[in-house]
Amino acid sequence: MKRSTSSPKSNLILCLLTFLFLEICLLIISSALENRVLVFIVLFASGWLFWTFVEYSIHRFLMHELILPGKKDELFHHHHHHQNPGDLRVRWFHRLFLGISGIGVFWLAIYLNTSFTLLAGFFIGFLLYNLLHYLLHRPIGKYILPNVQRAHILHHTRYPRCGYSFSTILWDWLFDTLPPKDAKVTAQMKKNYFNQFIKVSNQM
Repeated sequence: MKRSTSSPKSNLILCLLTFLFLEICLLIISSALENRVLVFIVLFASGWLFWTFVEYSIHRFLMHELILPGKKDELFHHHHHHQNPGDLRVRWFHRLFLGISGIGVFWLAIYLNTSFTLLAGFFIGFLLYNLLHYLLHRPIGKYILPNVQRAHILHHTRYPRCGYSFSTILWDWLFDTLPPKDAKVTAQMKKNYFNQFIKVSNQM
């Protein structure tokens, strides 16, 4: 998709319509399936996809493009996060609570295997986002989600209007908000990004 020069609200509408089209297609597929395992997988994937779109949209349209009037940074403190990449407000006990809750929600979804599976996929997506955002700010993220981490480092440095996703590059790719292919992650960028670590790899 060609990079849009339209207004943030127009971009949001385009993104929303694209998401709805994909989500409706998945729901139609799930309703046509007879195999319960496949139904579960498609519904769960639909819920997860829903979360990743919400994640992308909040980051892009409420934290950066600011489609609504007012100071959104008072709500999200996103400017602080850009200045201090290693200072994440979600702590280990939050992640532990979410992890325990996620296990319960997942098993309940397997037991019910109904439309609740959509909600479960959404919640697990939110849970994974909290874990993945933590890992993206650690050197180990290079081995888990290398493309997402590269985009996230560039988002924190030279390209704040690119790389809005944390869980997947799908939406950045689809809506043309990936950083340029030839953009390099320099040693200085990594030093600032991994500011709580002394040793970081010089290869990205």
